[in-house]
Amino acid sequence: MNKPLAGKIAIVTDGHYGIGALSAQTLADQGADVIISHPANAWNAQGIITGLEARGVNARAYAINCDRVSGIKILVSQVIADFGQVDILVTNNVSFVLVDDERIYSAAAIDAITPAIRDGGRIIAIGKTTPAQPVNDLAASNNNHANLAPLDELITHSAKSLHNRHVTVNRLQSNILGRKNLAASLANIPVLGDIAKGLSFLAGPESDFITGTTFNFNDRNDHNALHAA
Repeated sequence: MNKPLAGKIAIVTDGHYGIGALSAQTLADQGADVIISHPANAWNAQGIITGLEARGVNARAYAINCDRVSGIKILVSQVIADFGQVDILVTNNVSFVLVDDERIYSAAAIDAITPAIRDGGRIIAIGKTTPAQPVNDLAASNNNHANLAPLDELITHSAKSLHNRHVTVNRLQSNILGRKNLAASLANIPVLGDIAKGLSFLAGPESDFITGTTFNFNDRNDHNALHAA
């Protein structure tokens, strides 16, 4: 079978459940060795690792809680210490326990991984669809630190800053992500298959020309969902 990510090392935050586990499995199916983070009390993390290894790749779990900026920084530092460099970072920003603002969190993750990601690497943020930001809020954000810029601007800015190294930065967002029962209902949400395909494509070699972009995978049957900005 074609394994376009063979020899690559990928990090997936909160890869022990829900969309994080699906992301880890998707990358492993493409041949990447996968590192996941999980809280210390995550009972199913070892089961996820066993499933990844059954796909013929190396896998490791780090008991590091990544619900804060401090956690993602610790995780990246530890992976760098253990492996030197990485090729792919997937931040699972849909956890309902995520404490820090997603814009600040994503900026911190990108800053942490930038020195260690190999040229040609991939940074992919997965998050919830967010409403358009009011003009007054945008003006306030622009007067603050760059980390407070709207998410789409953060992705675009990061992509430009890493362009010379051929590192792509993209975001996948959906209105079905972030539901507290998501881990138990993956099979009942068909759009997750589309998200997995999108992740597989963006992580692979054929997506070199796509960067600085936010992709929407919205379930039109979700009447309570927000519209994409």
